[in-house]
Amino acid sequence: MVNKPANSLAPRLLQVAGAATAQKSSAAPADATKRISSRALLGQANSLIIDHEGVSYVLRATRLGKLILTK
Repeated sequence: MVNKPANSLAPRLLQVAGAATAQKSSAAPADATKRISSRALLGQANSLIIDHEGVSYVLRATRLGKLILTK
């Protein structure tokens, strides 16, 4: 598997996440917790960077199928 630079994931992730939430938003109440699959977030990569309130976190999928979120 080839890792792509983290900045190349952002446009693709926004498109995938937008499509996934648009499909489910009509069925779920406004206050419901959103659900998205890890494959929709990660795509073919095994990690991505999440920016939250000015702090970057790395979400990584392990070979055993676990998810690890680190600062």
